[in-house]
This record gives sequence, C-alpha cells and structure tokens, in this order.
Amino acid sequence: MAATKGNGVVESYLVAYNAASFVGWGYVLVQTVLYLLDHGTDLSGLFDRIGYPLICVQTGAVLEVVHSLVGLVRSGVLTALMQVYSRLLLVWGTLYMFDYPEIRASLALVLMVFAWSITECVRYSHYTLSLLDIEVPALLYLRYTLFYVLYPAGVTGELLEMWAALPHASTIHPLLKTFFIVNMVNYPPVLYKLYTHMIRQRRKILGGAGKPANASAEKVGASPAAKKKKL
Repeated sequence: MAATKGNGVVESYLVAYNAASFVGWGYVLVQTVLYLLDHGTDLSGLFDRIGYPLICVQTGAVLEVVHSLVGLVRSGVLTALMQVYSRLLLVWGTLYMFDYPEIRASLALVLMVFAWSITECVRYSHYTLSLLDIEVPALLYLRYTLFYVLYPAGVTGELLEMWAALPHASTIHPLLKTFFIVNMVNYPPVLYKLYTHMIRQRRKILGGAGKPANASAEKVGASPAAKKKKL
C-alpha cells in the first residue's frame, strides 16, 4: 500500500530517491549545454561527456516500477513500465550497444537528451518538494505543461536513434532489427496513451483554465508519499 504519513523511513527514502534523480538529470543537462557551448555542432565527443551518466541515471528509473509494484507510490505499474522500458531500450539497446557517429554523435541524441533531462529535472524537483510539503506553483505549472512540447520532441529523437541503429542491428542478428522495428511501430499508440494521460492529469491538477488549482488538489486524503504520483 502507499506510504502513510507516519512512515518516516519511506518518506525519507522517496525524498532521497527523487533528489538524487534530480541531481543526476541536472548533471546530464548541464554537461550537454556546456559541451554544445564549447564545441558547437561538433558532436563527436558528446557521448564521451554524457553517455555513461545518462545510462546510469536512466537505469536508476527502474526503481520507479518497483515503487509502483510494492505500493510506495500511487501510480499505475503499466504506465511507469512503458516509460522506463522505452528509455532503457534507447540507452542500452542503441547508445551503449552501437558505437557509431550516427547514433552517438547525432542531433537526434541532442534532441532526446534535452527532452528527457528537462522533463525529469522538473518532474523530480516537483516530487521532492511535494514530499517536503513545499509548494512551488510555477514548478507545478511546468510539470503539467512542458510535456506538450517535450513528449513529441523526445519521441522524435528516440525514433531517429532507433532508425539509425537498424542497419547495425541487422549485422548482429536479423531478429534484433525486427525487434527495433516492432518497437518503433508501437510508439504511436504508446505516445497517445501517455500524452492523453498527461492531459487528463493537467486538467485534474491545474484545472481547465490552465492555472494551478487549490494546492489541496494533490493533497486531499494523501500523505506526502501518496501524493507523489508517477506517470
């Protein structure tokens, strides 16, 4: 079941997890920006700068599925699994597996990393502060608004990365290429499910006018751990 208000150990763990995730994604974002400022359009060293931190921090998101399974957060296991699975496929199945410039030094990677890191910095900072009963209306608004742009941007980068990996996947095994294609075909319905889920959440949390509703909207009948809703 979801953590109760008296379960300080669980609350402390969730604060630590979300804060650490924010720091990790913040590091990836800052390093990406610094690299682009230093090297411009020369992306040949981008993966060396951010690749392994990106893989590590994204792999850590597997714990979000565990949190849903054991009831530490009130969020759907399927929704969390869909998000984590697709990203693990990208970081381990493409970036880690294939050392080619069209994958590790591409504009698609830049687009994907910016979309992911901005989304997660906002998301994890929002969750951390919510668990500490700190309300930041601007952050809440960004949490339920930026997805309009960042979700399609991230998916575009992800699909381009997988597309670039197809020729190399076939050299390992024909079924691996087929596996990538099947995942690419599944992207539209999965994006639709996640996108409409976020639209419903936005209406519920911010209200129809797009302004933050009463802060109690995320708190009524919920402990800090319970109000930490995962997508």
